[in-house]
Amino acid sequence: MNKFEKILLTIFFIELFVGGGGRLIDFGFVSIRQILFLLLFVTFVYRMLKNKSFFNKEINTFINFNPVSIGIYLLLFWFGASSVIGLLKGHPLGAIVTDFLRVSFFVMYFPLAYYIAKDRFSLNKVITLIKYSALTVAVFTIVVSLLGKTIFAANFKPFYDFMNWLMNDDLYFRPSNSVFYKSHFFVLVGLIIALNDLLNRKYGQLNIAIVFFGSISLIWSETRGFLLAFLLSLLMIIILDVKVIVDPIKGLSKKVQKLIQSKQFLRKFIISLVVMIAVPFLYKYMTLERFEVTPAQEVPADKGKTTSGSEKPSVNDVSVNARMEFIIASKDILLQPANLIIGTGYGTEVAGRITGLEMSFLDVLVEQGLIGFATWVYLFLIIYYNYYKAYKTGYKLTSLDISLMSVFMGILLLTNINPFINNPIGIIFFLILLVVSHKIKENRVNEETV
Repeated sequence: MNKFEKILLTIFFIELFVGGGGRLIDFGFVSIRQILFLLLFVTFVYRMLKNKSFFNKEINTFINFNPVSIGIYLLLFWFGASSVIGLLKGHPLGAIVTDFLRVSFFVMYFPLAYYIAKDRFSLNKVITLIKYSALTVAVFTIVVSLLGKTIFAANFKPFYDFMNWLMNDDLYFRPSNSVFYKSHFFVLVGLIIALNDLLNRKYGQLNIAIVFFGSISLIWSETRGFLLAFLLSLLMIIILDVKVIVDPIKGLSKKVQKLIQSKQFLRKFIISLVVMIAVPFLYKYMTLERFEVTPAQEVPADKGKTTSGSEKPSVNDVSVNARMEFIIASKDILLQPANLIIGTGYGTEVAGRITGLEMSFLDVLVEQGLIGFATWVYLFLIIYYNYYKAYKTGYKLTSLDISLMSVFMGILLLTNINPFINNPIGIIFFLILLVVSHKIKENRVNEETV
């Protein structure tokens, strides 16, 4: 791996981690993300051609057939099939192309399967980039939100127009003038990794900064899906910690005794529990901040009701209402057996939406059917299977392994509220875990056979 490849990979990852929707910099109809995608792919192919590594599975990952790569090939094939189905059903060509290009990012598995390695571009380098990117996005969004809430609160429109011009319409301002940015996804990832590091007594300045600024940034983003994902991730960390501690101990009473005697685990458990208890209160705060609060409708006294004013106000939660519309409309589509099995193809309109639903799993099920959905689930599960297989053969899970598995579990919940897993922002994290978990499992298998 040469210096150019290292620089290219660094820029490639940074753009994905901080670049939001990918069009902060564009050149007409081509974005910087698409250029980096093509450049990295061409660079990888050039390496194979230059070294004549057509049959070297270590370099030519296209022919390194394993459970992960086979799953990727199946998924890519079904993406093509869903495009054809969309064309046959007469869906808009532009919508079909948009849907296909969004998920075609999965082809990057093959370059990443080569480049992400200890002696090339290590996982630790990727995590470091995620952490610095998370801190950068957190500080940036906090500053933008503060300016919107204070200096420009009285005359917000010019500030709103300027920021959207600067960020190419990639910022989403809430009614409270707080801002949501798609790269908040990696603020969440960085926050969970950094928090677990701190709970494991890795008191680095970067971890402390991410936990402090990342928490404020996510709360001010008023994205409730982040809270739910954070809650599930934290719960997953506790579960995995318990498993690692008690697995070597036989007998339930001895397992419990071991947990009680572990001061570090108890401290970590108590802090995690306090944080988890706070999440429902933050959830309520975000709901009230984002949506209009309307007074309860008064009922005339002659109807047998009092108008004492004790009625609670109602919240017009348009976000939940919109998702219910998608669910109902999708149900009507999926009642047809053919649609349920093979999907309705890319470019499908659901409740007036063509460009993708707010719930990734539902979006996949409608457009790709049970066949496509099953392939996605297979790749989700294989990450945990790879870690489990390595663990059962003697691999010691690190705090980073636990963080990554826990974050991914939270993301699987998040993507059904805010769609991330089927666009490049979520796909890149998905691919990293597929590559890393497979290599951990393969290394353990190789060690066992030596």
